[in-house]
Amino acid sequence: MQVPVDFESRDLSRRIKELRPVVWREGTDFCCLLGPDPQEGIFGCGNTAEAAMKDWETHLRERIENASITDEVAQYAIDTLNISKDDVW
Repeated sequence: MQVPVDFESRDLSRRIKELRPVVWREGTDFCCLLGPDPQEGIFGCGNTAEAAMKDWETHLRERIENASITDEVAQYAIDTLNISKDDVW
């Protein structure tokens, strides 16, 4: 079941706000995902939604640091995080 996230909350990091990963509850765990599935995407989990997003951010940093040019999810994250509002006209 998908968990609603207020992406405008001041408590969330810029990465969460910009990339808006999906958060859902699975049994007693919470999961957080950017991408098509947990195997190909950037995935995190925890016992709360906040813990899942924190775990997701850890995996996001690792994925970006080790990204290959063929890693579409990592390249999407890099591009999205590097774009500035000033770049849009």
